[in-house]
Amino acid sequence: MHLSEERVKKLVKAMIRDTRVEPVARWMVKRSRGIRMPFDLVKNEIYDRQASVMMQRVLSPQSNCIDIGCHKGQFLEEFLKYAPHGHHFAFEPIPYLAKALRDSYPSVEVLEMALADKSGEASFFIMPDAPALSGLHRRQFLRPEEPRQEIKVRTERLDAMMPPGIKVDLIKLDVEGAEGPVIFGALDTISRDKPYVILEHGTSSSLAFGVTSAEIYDALVDRCGLRLSLLPDWLGERRPLTKREFVQSSEWYFLAHPGLPA
Repeated sequence: MHLSEERVKKLVKAMIRDTRVEPVARWMVKRSRGIRMPFDLVKNEIYDRQASVMMQRVLSPQSNCIDIGCHKGQFLEEFLKYAPHGHHFAFEPIPYLAKALRDSYPSVEVLEMALADKSGEASFFIMPDAPALSGLHRRQFLRPEEPRQEIKVRTERLDAMMPPGIKVDLIKLDVEGAEGPVIFGALDTISRDKPYVILEHGTSSSLAFGVTSAEIYDALVDRCGLRLSLLPDWLGERRPLTKREFVQSSEWYFLAHPGLPA
């Protein structure tokens, strides 16, 4: 049987989709077309697609979702698409981004603050040329040539911010290394509701806050009763990560979840 070139391309794409080969293949194709996209951005595109598929599977129209480190609201779009009747929260400490979110998403409760493990005030370091990399730690090891603008922001625990009677179904957590303090300040909510948690975690960034990958695993798995997986593994209904696998992983995008998909 003769297969057309287009058919072969589709078969190859289907074979490598959501495998470790896909980001390398996509990066090579972009390079061959003269697109100088960093490899990490190619991986981010894949992660975002996988997260969207995951949300489509687990969210109902009434699901309640939380975006921690909301930035420009990319995940809010997904929340509103798959859970249009849910109560959604967006935590964003950068003032101009919080304002833009309020203007663009009037149905979402936007809170201009940083979540952490205690209430108070903290320094927050904005990178004007790369605001998505801003955070509660200066992280001079990351893009040391980039300027930082220090501002003071309000910090709160998620457990103290959730209204009574709200069951949290999904949390997206992208806080540039501060995921440990955020999780420690949300243990009651996560333990009670067992939400899906889309988690960005890097060992070096987390250590800047004095939190190890092992402590992240212990909090989510041992204390909250969730499991930790790579997104493609969860989508493929493969077993979750062991503690050793999570600690040694070179990936930075994970899913904490109450169990394997049905």
